[in-house]
Amino acid sequence: EQAVTIYANNVSAALLKALTAAFPACRRILGETCFNTIAHRFIEHTPSTQADLDRYGASFSDFLGDWTATRAPFSDYRYLGDLARLEWHCHKAYTADDDPPFDFKDLAEAGHIDTLRFQLGHSVGLLQSEYPVMEIRETNLSDDDASEVRADELPESLLVSRPALQLQVERVDAATFQLLAACRDGRTLAHMSRSGGRLKNTLPESLAELIRRRWITGFSTDSACATGDSVDV
Repeated sequence: EQAVTIYANNVSAALLKALTAAFPACRRILGETCFNTIAHRFIEHTPSTQADLDRYGASFSDFLGDWTATRAPFSDYRYLGDLARLEWHCHKAYTADDDPPFDFKDLAEAGHIDTLRFQLGHSVGLLQSEYPVMEIRETNLSDDDASEVRADELPESLLVSRPALQLQVERVDAATFQLLAACRDGRTLAHMSRSGGRLKNTLPESLAELIRRRWITGFSTDSACATGDSVDV
């Protein structure tokens, strides 16, 4: 029994260390004691199912969002769920596999272009939030005292990536976010071309720019899903 208790405590400590590393801004805002209390409750409800601790904590943002939404003392911290989602995207981007160069030759030779599905880079993450979580994260990762954060425009559309091994979080416009989200969700080129608004009118140029930025790094085809619609690209 003593050996099992020691083992359980070691596992819990390892999982807490993983959460601390993945969510440093949330930890600073809540304080060490409060963050550890919430993290231990999460660990109790969500045991690790894999050996790689870098993958532990994917659902912590949902847990933290529910925690702050249902407890009156945390009513001023309801942005923490979205902040944790942003921190998880950053954590995943930092540990993501490298992407191969985009294969333009294969793209030129691809048939059934209507069914092309463009793939985002391994490090790319997308988040829309009603809170200025990018500024909140940056403020709370600096060595300076935390200051008041004001949003220029909400909701904000954020993209996380790791070009040239350098983690980046940046705002993107609504049309760019819409196109990236369509790629993330596996939308075909035919589907995207039928979308209304700016996305339809600028689709070729926008796709080319996203490939140049290495936010789109590959593609796949599915001839079985051919719709018969034509796409001018």
